Amino acid sequence: MAVLNAYQLAEIRRDLADEVKSVPWRKPPINAAIQAIEDILTGAALQTAISNAINSATTPLVLDATQKRLLVRHVLYSRFERGNN
Repeated sequence: MAVLNAYQLAEIRRDLADEVKSVPWRKPPINAAIQAIEDILTGAALQTAISNAINSATTPLVLDATQKRLLVRHVLYSRFERGNN
């Protein structure tokens, strides 16, 4: 299970509340949802699937773990900045 500290949870809730304006939930359920998302994103199955997809797409080029992490970060950032969520 993912473990975000209290500051990280509060930061995510604050950012969400800034966009939602009317927050219809209490802290425990939204904290649980945040931790669930964190679990999915850090899970071995997803990490392996992403790594394998990048490897297949870039063969014979091999990206190391740091390069893959940066690539994924930039793709996700771009995707959400464009509103493709």
